[in-house]
Amino acid sequence: MVRNLTIIAMALVLAGLIFFALSFVSQQAVEEILPKAKRTSNRGLYITAWTAQTPSRLSYIKKQARAAGLNTIVVDAKALLSKPVLEVVKTKKLTNQAKFGPNEWLAKLTKEFHEDGFIVTVRLVVFKDDHLVIARPDLGVKIEGGGLYRDLKWGRWADPYSDEVRLYNELIAEIAALSGVDEVQFDYIRFPAERSSHKAIYPLKKEGVSKVDVINMFLAGVQKRLKKYNVSIAVDIFGVTAWQSKNDIENIGQDLKKMAKYIDVLSPMFYPSHFHAGYDGFANPGSHPYYFVAKGVEKTKQILSGEVVAVVPWIQGFNLRSPNFGTNYILEQVKACKDESAEGYLIWNASNKYEITFSALKGKGVTATEDKATVTREE
Repeated sequence: MVRNLTIIAMALVLAGLIFFALSFVSQQAVEEILPKAKRTSNRGLYITAWTAQTPSRLSYIKKQARAAGLNTIVVDAKALLSKPVLEVVKTKKLTNQAKFGPNEWLAKLTKEFHEDGFIVTVRLVVFKDDHLVIARPDLGVKIEGGGLYRDLKWGRWADPYSDEVRLYNELIAEIAALSGVDEVQFDYIRFPAERSSHKAIYPLKKEGVSKVDVINMFLAGVQKRLKKYNVSIAVDIFGVTAWQSKNDIENIGQDLKKMAKYIDVLSPMFYPSHFHAGYDGFANPGSHPYYFVAKGVEKTKQILSGEVVAVVPWIQGFNLRSPNFGTNYILEQVKACKDESAEGYLIWNASNKYEITFSALKGKGVTATEDKATVTREE
């Protein structure tokens, strides 16, 4: 009994000494000891590498984005970040031990964005990759006869079954992380689904390994490689994938529930104009911005039930098959995100013409005829 009391007393004294010591530790020291929370995309928009490298245009975008209440910039950067990795790939000597440093341009850009109060996300287009396939045709998706598969925009695709292709993209993501970004966002993280994709040939396909397995293998590798950088991992998906038909899952390899364990953010592309005529009973889905965003977020959250993944959808910031496009079109999509408790939203306009968006978010009415931004990615 006495021995037990002595042990308890010693423990209390030790606890008191620890508490006393900690009281002298500065807040800065505590922050250095404790891991920082990841910063994930929230309310933002997309910019091309060209915009990011054009000072006057970039300054305008930043100023207007701040005034519109946006806090996230998604920068397209794979073509710039991939250069040193591609040089090694050309020699066929890329290994898991390869080391690359930060990208000077991206590090500087990220620092400037951070000083202006923005969260910085880098968008990396993964398996659709002209640069890689032109340099190494042996890594490309093929068609009968030995030629390269080409999608609707005549783009080439790298074979997701290839360990080298997946490693190549992992290392580019690591360069982004080393450059100080908050989040790495993967787009085209799927198998091709256009034209005669059902006849595509994957030379490096492994027996018993499904397309879903391959996509998750890539994400697992990325998660492991980026863990020490404390960056958020985000994934873009087809909007229709939120409806998760078995056929879609098997064809493109995106099983949202299985992907969830490797990512922090899921960004479905709920552009109303990209749903085919008659979808869910609507003759022209492009005329119904609220419905398709709200229903998509609802379905995504149902699929992810129990998973710690933020849903930050891409919404339509361009006029395509949308006769009612204008400021209200933007606001209805934003309202749909809020009504369904999405963790934010990202606005896509491939040509970075956001005048309609800025006017909407700042409360100024603009009609559809004033918007000329009709360019969009196929997704």
